Amino acid sequence: MKNIFLIGDSIRFGAEPNSPGYGVYVKEKLEGKANVYQPDENCRFAQYTQRYIWEWTNSFKGEDIDVVHWNNGLWDVLRLKGEEPFTPVDMYVQVLERVYRMIKIFMPNAKIIFATSTAVVEEWADPQFMRYNKEIEEYNAAAVSLMESLGVEVNDLYSITKDFDNSLHSDWVHYGEAGSKILADKVVEKIEKYL
Repeated sequence: MKNIFLIGDSIRFGAEPNSPGYGVYVKEKLEGKANVYQPDENCRFAQYTQRYIWEWTNSFKGEDIDVVHWNNGLWDVLRLKGEEPFTPVDMYVQVLERVYRMIKIFMPNAKIIFATSTAVVEEWADPQFMRYNKEIEEYNAAAVSLMESLGVEVNDLYSITKDFDNSLHSDWVHYGEAGSKILADKVVEKIEKYL
């Protein structure tokens, strides 16, 4: 069987108790077709992923990973108490490129798929802990441009979630079971081509 590694924030990991991440459903949908590995934590912002990818890949042989499905972004655009986004967009692109290089080092045979960050329900947000869809779109566009230059396939999860009915959300950022299953379907659709 092929081996898949999922990297991502709480959209992948979940934000319990009401927000299961798509990772659990990807694993279910690929049962019997592929082994699905993923960190047992939220991969957070891009620098966090850059730092911890070493630990996350210690539990398996990186050479055996066939597909990496990867996302960072929602933490990078976060504005705390009206400050600027946590990671400036130019730095975000720099760090994504470094994460890409780490993936190539630790999982040299893997096909890499990068997923865009998902949309949020701004009107439900706390202004002191804020993300804006226009900035998510800006960061996604910068990430997509980088991925195109690197020859990395992109899974556009933003375009799906921007039109989600609010009932698919469990809160302003995360999704309930139905929303996460839709995302899992999109992730599996991209991965299955390489199984």
